[in-house]
Amino acid sequence: MAKRGENIRKRTYGRWEGRYIESYSNNGKACYHSVYGKTYAETKEKLSLNKNLCNKNTGNKISMEDLFREWLYIKENSIKLSSEVTYRYFIDKHFIPYFKNVKAIYLTSELVQDFILKNNHLSPKTMCDMISLLIQIIKYGQSKKYINYLDFDSIIYPKSLKDELPVLKNYEFIKLVNYVQTNFEVQKTGILLSLFMGVRLGEICALQWEDVNFSDETIHIGKTMQRLKNLDKNAKTKTKIVIDTPKSQKSIRDIPIPSFLLKLLNEYKSSDKSYVLTCTTDYIEPRSYQKQFKICLENAGISDINFHALRHTFATRAIEQGCDIKSLSEILGHSSVKFTMERYVHPSNEHKKMNLEKLAVFY
Repeated sequence: MAKRGENIRKRTYGRWEGRYIESYSNNGKACYHSVYGKTYAETKEKLSLNKNLCNKNTGNKISMEDLFREWLYIKENSIKLSSEVTYRYFIDKHFIPYFKNVKAIYLTSELVQDFILKNNHLSPKTMCDMISLLIQIIKYGQSKKYINYLDFDSIIYPKSLKDELPVLKNYEFIKLVNYVQTNFEVQKTGILLSLFMGVRLGEICALQWEDVNFSDETIHIGKTMQRLKNLDKNAKTKTKIVIDTPKSQKSIRDIPIPSFLLKLLNEYKSSDKSYVLTCTTDYIEPRSYQKQFKICLENAGISDINFHALRHTFATRAIEQGCDIKSLSEILGHSSVKFTMERYVHPSNEHKKMNLEKLAVFY
């Protein structure tokens, strides 16, 4: 039986169905439309969104909150789960609290500017991602005639401060490699995969032995592991581990394995479905591996850094050793060479000095 006033019921085959009036025929008869969901909550949300879309009295006076929900509903089946989690967080945590009482048609560039200023305390990357999403939704609202023309050129964006990760100095790099070699166990393979091949932490944790091709001497990167917020409101845990394809199509790649690392991997090779870091079917999640990495740094006498700094260290050392930028960009799985240069290459003072000395050959 449907819940009173909601017209939502559970069907015999397990799914929930919600019905709403989509339109009326010429003789006044209501024409119903159905939406479906795996849970009651999901169906109720979809039903609310579709009612808003078809509400003739609302017209182009849709609220910004409804616009955010509508955009997310339209996008949710075409985006990765990790993206959906991020978008939902921005919308629920930042967008709706600020724009909640604003009708979309009354949105102005001044309001957008004020929103940016009020959130300027966030990291540069977070601000960049959040503003990019907001503009994407606003442009959708304009295409649906919910929002009038906005002059984006008049908006002053926060300065793009480079939130660069530290890179291991040469002596720190040597200390870390020596520590890993002296105290080696299979789990420390992940450190070498990032230091000498630039593999991301999530990609390392998801790596299985079937991804290591000893014949071609390559590692195939085709999946990544993340701990994400659980969007199922009835779930027992707030977060869950998700193994999915990497962040972009360019991130799916084959990376040549250095000879010393190929030999090392060959010694620990296990069954195809076993994970490289454990040699069993049980995995280590990124958060746990990050903690293990911090212990390695402490034991090696190296200042605390994030695991991702190893990837930056790899990129910087590769350029210093003469690797061409196009090859490096493909190894890292970046969308463009420009991004690789701007975000991942941090020449050391020693390397800069060496280049300057080359120019002083006549003195």
